[in-house]
Amino acid sequence: METNNDKMLKDFFGENKKEIADFGFSQRVMRKLPIQTDRSWIIWLFAGIGIVLTLLLGLYTGLIQHTFLLIQIIPQLFILIGVVGFSVIGGTVVLLGQKKTYRII
Repeated sequence: METNNDKMLKDFFGENKKEIADFGFSQRVMRKLPIQTDRSWIIWLFAGIGIVLTLLLGLYTGLIQHTFLLIQIIPQLFILIGVVGFSVIGGTVVLLGQKKTYRII
C-alpha cells in the first residue's frame, strides 16, 4: 500500500524531473568499454559433468535401483501428497520471497 508521503514524493519528483545533457559522453564511455566474451558454456560444462557423475554414482552404488524399488513399495497416495505438498510449499516460498506486496480484495 502506498502512503500519502510516497504519493507526494512520486508526484514531486515526477513534476520536477530534469534531464541533464551529457553531449554524447555516455556513448563515448560505452564505446571504450571492453567487449565481454560469453562464458556461459562453463555453466553447461559443469552441469553436464555433474549430471554424468550423479548418474554414474547412482548406478554404481545401486541407489537408482533401490529408489525405484522404494517407489513401488510406497503407497501412491503418499507420493501424490508429497508432489502436491512440495509444489504448494515451493510456490508459497517463491511468492513470499518476492519483494512485492499482495492485497486480498
